[in-house]
Amino acid sequence: MRTVNKIIVHCSDSDVPAHDNVETIRKWHVDENGWKDIGYHFIITNNGEVHKCRPVESVGAHTIGENSKSIGICLTGKNNFTGDQYFSLAWLCRDLLDNYEGIEGIYPHRDYAPDKTCPNFNLKVFNIQTD
Repeated sequence: MRTVNKIIVHCSDSDVPAHDNVETIRKWHVDENGWKDIGYHFIITNNGEVHKCRPVESVGAHTIGENSKSIGICLTGKNNFTGDQYFSLAWLCRDLLDNYEGIEGIYPHRDYAPDKTCPNFNLKVFNIQTD
């Protein structure tokens, strides 16, 4: 098992309803970026469904310089997220914190990519504490 010390939250950067699915993101990552699969470990679609993508045991491809020690979560959307997505994000983060010792925090992607604004909402409203 690899050492994980953070969770990084992303958004898919598109409010187009047709982009609210895992297969579209897989196409972007595999066909357009040339990656072996989706770069995130989890994707949360508008209905709040949590989709497992890369296994947590595998290094992601979601944040340059942080992939080896992080878990990547992506919410589909850009500015219009649903309550179901927020609920699932809070639940998933709590579950990951409970099951992976050493996670020091949950961070927005923008903290590691100054040219990004994602996930385009304030994570602090979730009040998910890292002990």
